[in-house]
This record gives sequence, C-alpha cells and structure tokens, in this order.
Amino acid sequence: MKKKIIIIIVTIALLLSIPGTLLVWGLALPAQYGGAFLGELKHKVRMLEVTPGPRIILVGGSGAAFGVDSALMERELPGYSVVNFGMYAALGTTVMLDLSQPHIREGDIVLLIPEQQEQTLSDWFDPAVMWQGLDGAFDLLRLLPKDKLERLAGAFPAFAGQKFSCFLQGQPLQPQGIYRRDSFDEKGDISSPLCARNEMPGGFDASTPIRFDTDMVTEAFARRVRDYAEAVKSAGAILWYAPCPMNGAAVENKEDVDGFYASLQERLSIPLAGDPHDFILDAGWFYDTNFHPNSSGKTVYTKALIRAVKAMLGDSSPTDIPLPEMPELARAVSWVGDDSDGACFTYGEVSGTLAVTGLTREGMERTALTVPSVWEGKSVTAIGPSAFSGAENLREITLQLNIGTISDGAFGGCAALERIIIQSAQPSACRVGQRLLEGTSAKIYVPVEALSAYRTDYFWSVYGGSVRPMEA
Repeated sequence: MKKKIIIIIVTIALLLSIPGTLLVWGLALPAQYGGAFLGELKHKVRMLEVTPGPRIILVGGSGAAFGVDSALMERELPGYSVVNFGMYAALGTTVMLDLSQPHIREGDIVLLIPEQQEQTLSDWFDPAVMWQGLDGAFDLLRLLPKDKLERLAGAFPAFAGQKFSCFLQGQPLQPQGIYRRDSFDEKGDISSPLCARNEMPGGFDASTPIRFDTDMVTEAFARRVRDYAEAVKSAGAILWYAPCPMNGAAVENKEDVDGFYASLQERLSIPLAGDPHDFILDAGWFYDTNFHPNSSGKTVYTKALIRAVKAMLGDSSPTDIPLPEMPELARAVSWVGDDSDGACFTYGEVSGTLAVTGLTREGMERTALTVPSVWEGKSVTAIGPSAFSGAENLREITLQLNIGTISDGAFGGCAALERIIIQSAQPSACRVGQRLLEGTSAKIYVPVEALSAYRTDYFWSVYGGSVRPMEA
C-alpha cells in the first residue's frame, strides 16, 4: 500500500507540471476512447479483479485476444475460469505484466503469450497508446512503475490535445470495422463475424516476417519476466510461456524454432507449454496479420493451447474438438491509378506483386513522388523496410489506394520529408509497421472524413499524434 501511495504521489507531481488547461482536457473531459479498441483495457483489468479462481490467465498482445476461445478452454479444462488478458502489442508486453501482477492469486495458471516480434520481446512501452487505454480509468496509473509514469507524463500533452479535439466534434470516437471495444466478448476474446477469412494479399503480411533469432529477446525483457515469475510464484500461482499463433507463410527460419525456444526457456527461467511447431499454422487460418487467427483459426489455435495445458497438468483426457473448414485466401484487388512516377522507384517481388524497395537516381533527385499502382504489368502493393532511407530531397510522397502494407522504418531518415499523403479513407486497408517516422518530422495526411478512424485504428493509432486531415 505504501508503494502505491508513493507511485500515485509521483504521478500527480508529474502531471502538475503540465499546464492546467491540458490537465482539464485530458482528465476532466468525458472519456473519448471508451468505444475504441483500447477502451477494452480497463475492462480486462476489472475482469482480473472480479473473476473467481482458480483461473487460467492469458497475458499478451492481440494474438491472444484474436486467437483464443475462452469458453472452449473452460469446457475442456473444467475447474478453471479463463481470463483473456491479451490486448495490443504496441502497448508492450511489460505493461501487461505490470497491470496483471497485483491480481494474480493462489491456484492461478498464467500463460505468457507475446507475439513473436522484437517489440514484444523487449521492454517496449508506448505511452501515447497507453493513454488511450487509460482514458476514463486513470486509477490504473497506480499499477504502473515510476519509469512508465514519467514517460506517460511526457506524452500527456499530445493525448490531451487529441482528446479535446475529439470532444469538440461532439461525440466520442467510434471506429469502424473490428478494431473497436464492442468486438470483445465477456471473456476478453475478439468475437466478430468480420474476421471470417484471411484478408491479406498472398495470405500473409510481408511487413512483419516471423523470425526465431535468439537475440530478439532483450535482457531487460528477460529480467522483467523473471521478476514477474517470482511474483507469480509468491502468490501461489504458476507461470508458463506459450507460443503465440503464427502464420507459417510468414516464417523465415523455421529451422531455428527449437533452438530459439530452448534459449528462451533458459533465459526466462519458466517452462514452455506445448510444442512450438503446433502453433505455426497454415495461412488460411489467419485474418489480417500474421498473429491474428480468423474465426476458424481461433478454434485451431485454442485446441493446440488446450492440449499444451493438459500436458503440463498431466491430464491425459482426449481433446476431441472438430476443426472447421479452412477459409479461402483473399484475392488481390486490382486498381489503376497514377503511374507516372513509376520509373523513380526500385522494386522487389512479394507473392506475385511488387513492393517498393528504394529510389532510382532520378527518384533521389525528386522532391515529390507518387507511388504507382502498377509497374511493368504487376500491381504495386507494399512499401518495403527502410525503402526511402537516404532520400534527402523528398518532401512529399503520395500513397494511392493500392498500397496495403507500409513496412518498418519506411520513411526513416528522410529529414526533409514534410507530407505523407494517404489516399485511402479506410485505415484497415493498409497495415503499417513500426518506426515509420524515425528521423523525420513529417505529418501523415488522410481524408478528412477518416481522421478519427486513423487516430484510433489498431495499426495507425501509434502515429495518431502525427495524423492530419488532408485539407490542412
């Protein structure tokens, strides 16, 4: 209790350093993000507080939220209540440990299920995204350590400004599509008919390849998990690591799977539940990312997870769960647009389409460019990693409706870049990677009617503070 009081005092002191107007906007105005995807976070914490035990608690990102059928787990593992505490990779894994740790009780089984990414296997924490989850539930600040509170204070002015802007529009944000709070059921699972099939061109998201490199796991992450494991043990509970759902079409070094998980267990000092190969699934079982099973894939992953838990418990009972039919893969949509700048780019082939990999000499000299829809008879569908690195003259880039993927660091280091124009009014149509604007002060301009949608979208909300209406 004393520690919590100190943390709250520190938080208040940090917030008091922020001008009063911003404090009013951020803390006193009605919640604006309650209907957005991250509006679910506070409800998941409440589930941990009130759900009776013993429980199976799933801690991770959205892979767990999309991938697990909690009711099915409860049916196959009687005696346990299931709480799906999977949320959003951009928050970071460690903050999910922070929020869950005080609520672990005797008899609980905690499954740690982070996505197989460098971000989620580190001490990554995004305060801008976290504020969206805290909106209307600021009491959760008491659960966070001092270093995260300090970073939250730095991100508060931008959050307050965005919240005030939403308030002036006259209604709280209500994102379209699946990435909204009401897509979650009472167990914390994503449950929606919208995610019925694989919607990724070619069956996988090229911006997030899945790798099994031992150096992906940072020492800061390993240390935090070990501390968490000690706290779980002290509470009379147990902690296991469970592989997340992984799209096999996106795996680049499957031969390293066993070595990776052997190293992981040694560094984290917690057991591994299940055979990792059982969680690498066919592309047809996924929805819109390499870690999000579709409605049918949820059953496949949950069955594998149930079998893993049973094996850990020494339960030899059969797991007779019939599997659904695998949905069809999405077909690429052809679109014709402005191809006049096509010769300014270099390309690489991805699943029968093209990804922009860089700029030609002519392209390096240009100050404004439009990524083409088609080049030499093939659709251009993606921007590759660090594609525009070194483009010192580029001030404006336009992405047409054909672009479905923008990979990590695509515009990193473009010091002169001012405007990234996104023509699509549907943010879900284009998945965006990490560190998009690293080394640049560019703003992202979207159709005015889609402004709120981009700022609250699962993928784009990380860049919400840089998103502007196109007419500006």
